[in-house]
Amino acid sequence: QEPSGERPAPFPPRPGRPLALVAMPSFAEELTQIVRKARKDESERKRFAQKWHDHETKLLDAAVEAFKYRCVRAAEEEKSETAISFEVLTREIAGYPTRMMAGATHVVDSWGDYEPAWWFYSHRGTAVEWTPRGPVMFAELLESMMARFVEKVHGLGFQKCARIPGTWKVSASWQPMTGESAAKRARIQAAGD
Repeated sequence: QEPSGERPAPFPPRPGRPLALVAMPSFAEELTQIVRKARKDESERKRFAQKWHDHETKLLDAAVEAFKYRCVRAAEEEKSETAISFEVLTREIAGYPTRMMAGATHVVDSWGDYEPAWWFYSHRGTAVEWTPRGPVMFAELLESMMARFVEKVHGLGFQKCARIPGTWKVSASWQPMTGESAAKRARIQAAGD
């Protein structure tokens, strides 16, 4: 029998029903569909990353307010510097992920209304899909936020502001105004006007 150019049915049709020929997509069309799906998935992951970024911004703003409060308390005690632990501040922030001990390590226990995948996409990128490989280390969560926290605190105008290496602490110093230095500063500002 001569080939008719039509693809044979992969299985015989059921009795009483006509065989409908379905055009199969070409390999190139299948690849195009794969690319389209991958782009859609990555776009969704970017949306999740942005959700976490927005949430993280609120958490960091709350941490900065707690930092400022502790600096005020230090100034009221006539100190001109302080060192405050970011990790300790996070315990006071509503909505901050909680931790628990797993063996000898702290891991994230609860993400609240957010998903660990959102944090993953925000800090590791959206090219690769999140696959849970176990709990997220709490130290990794803290570290992922530490640079932005220090940057925000540094923007408060301290004379010195830096992370203390090997710790979660941020040190900040301010110079108390003595009568002489306040007068000198006023003269300099007046001369510049």
